[in-house]
Amino acid sequence: MILALLCRPARLVLGVLAGSLLVILLGAGCIGPQTPHPAVGKRVGSVPLVAILDPGRPAPTFTGRVTLLNFWGTWCPPCRRELPGLGRIASRLADDDRFQLVAVSCGPGGPDDLDEITADTKRFLDRERIAIEPWCDPRGLVRMLFSEAYGFEAFPTTYLIGGDGRIRRVWAGYRNRDEAEIAAALVEALKNEPRE
Repeated sequence: MILALLCRPARLVLGVLAGSLLVILLGAGCIGPQTPHPAVGKRVGSVPLVAILDPGRPAPTFTGRVTLLNFWGTWCPPCRRELPGLGRIASRLADDDRFQLVAVSCGPGGPDDLDEITADTKRFLDRERIAIEPWCDPRGLVRMLFSEAYGFEAFPTTYLIGGDGRIRRVWAGYRNRDEAEIAAALVEALKNEPRE
C-alpha cells in the first residue's frame, strides 16, 4: 500500500496519511472530549487521616475550602516527580485560607507502620526540600474507602474537591502537564469560593 501511495500525487498521499493519523489519534483517545472520572460530583465526607508532623492535629474536613487530596508514596517514581509541583502550588496558595493540600503518604501495600511511614516521609520531604504538611493513612481505611467509592486505583491520584465537598476533577497517574492543569483547575475552583 505504501508503494502504491508513493506513486500517487503528493496531495493524495498527504490526505491519506493525515486521515490515517486522525483515526489513530481518535482511537487512542488523544483527541476529543474525555469522559469525566466516575468520582466527579460525588461528595467526600470526613476521613480518619493522621498528620505526620503533628499527630494530635484533627483530621482534615473537605467542606468550606477547596482541597487537593493527593495519594502518593516515597516508593513511587511518578509520585516523586509529581509531589514537588503540588508543593509549589501549595506554596503559592499558602496565604489563601480557602485552600488546603492534603497529601497522604502511603506505603506500597495495605496498612502502614506509622513509625516507618513517618520516618520515610520526613526523610523524603527533607531531602527534596518540599514544604508541605503530610498526612498518612496507617490502617489503609481511607485508601479502601476511596478505592470502593471514588475509583482510586493508582499512585499518584489527586482529587480536586470543591468547598461544597464534591469532587470536581481527578488526575490518576502522572503526566508532565498535570501541574499546569491542576493549577488552572484550582484557580477556577477558587473563583467560586467566597473570601472571609
